[in-house]
Amino acid sequence: MTVLVIGEALLDIFSGIHVPGSATSGEESTETVSSPGGSPLNVAVGLARLGRKTQLLTRIGSDAFGEKIIAHCRQAGVTLMPGSVTGEPTSTATATLRGDGSANYDFRIVSSYPHPPQDSRSREKLLANAPAHLHFGSLGAHLKPGNTAVKEWLEFYRGSASISYDPNVRLQVTGSPAKMRAEITSLLPLIHIFKASAEDLSALYGNRPASETARELLDAGVLLVVVTAGKDGLRLFTRQHEMTIPAAKATVVDTVGAGDSLMSALIDGLGRISMLGAEDVKGLLRISKAALVSLGSYCATAAGITVTRRGANPPTRKEIAAYSEKYSVGAL
Repeated sequence: MTVLVIGEALLDIFSGIHVPGSATSGEESTETVSSPGGSPLNVAVGLARLGRKTQLLTRIGSDAFGEKIIAHCRQAGVTLMPGSVTGEPTSTATATLRGDGSANYDFRIVSSYPHPPQDSRSREKLLANAPAHLHFGSLGAHLKPGNTAVKEWLEFYRGSASISYDPNVRLQVTGSPAKMRAEITSLLPLIHIFKASAEDLSALYGNRPASETARELLDAGVLLVVVTAGKDGLRLFTRQHEMTIPAAKATVVDTVGAGDSLMSALIDGLGRISMLGAEDVKGLLRISKAALVSLGSYCATAAGITVTRRGANPPTRKEIAAYSEKYSVGAL
């Protein structure tokens, strides 16, 4: 099964990283480090580490930052789609870590992605090898001109792939909540799986219960809504069920990439129970409570592992299996 991820790949630049002092001085210092990031890139890497054949459609500059991202993809086993490397500068996000391990970002983003081919022969070839699942979201879904190409790809694959979305809200970059809500509403007919943090939903829809927003999304045609809440775990909503899953116990180093690791595990877990693909995703209409608990616990474990280590460093399937017995390996 192939998964296609569409969206930004950038270099995360972390400032304020604490470095322990020497044995003589005992004083701490800080330094700046960098690593490949961007929510879609993180999801793609997470999927590859979980054993999924993964493609990434993105925009990377042919510069030193871009080379670092390309090497990161190659090491993880992520295949870059043609046209993803351009002559423009690579996007960056400078993150300043807070005391609780969360991060505040300053983005420098260039959004432009390859469009689906127009000639019938190329289109037929792509459809003959279509991914079973397509994931998109974050800045790439909402910044011009790349958002136009993203929607074209969603329309192109809507008959052959299941589709998931994570808004990963950054209003300082994408614009007002009203603007982003309108864009999401236009995309909902294409989305089967909607994952967001409680903080994201609050930023977009105001301080109302997450369950209320989830029900509106389900009424609009979404089949599964997953709402994450950090240390308070996650909630899964379908048209029949609502389940709450506790967070995995973990000592937090930082929270960077935790939501993306959870998203990768969500896609992988659904694939393991044959609920990905334009037809098979309809199985979410009949999914049981027990399967949702297994799926949610698998996702929580992936996020729990990620927060114990620095940066966006998603786990492998073997690491998840060794970390938790809260989900049924047979079910997933």
